[in-house]
Amino acid sequence: MVIWTLLLVGLAAMEFPGVFFFKDRATPEIFGLPFIYGYNLLWWAYMCAVMLYAYLVHWGRPATAEGGAR
Repeated sequence: MVIWTLLLVGLAAMEFPGVFFFKDRATPEIFGLPFIYGYNLLWWAYMCAVMLYAYLVHWGRPATAEGGAR
């Protein structure tokens, strides 16, 4: 359930249309990049971290007979 929540938060933030109010502005900046690029970069990094976590905890795989993940 936690992974689904993290994925939905990331997807909602990446698809948020309000971010385009800042698309033609040089300021504000995130890590020296224009806001729209920095915003997307941060959320891509977040989603990669969530997917790595899901992979490491064997999310989505059926449990073995002993009750643990494979």
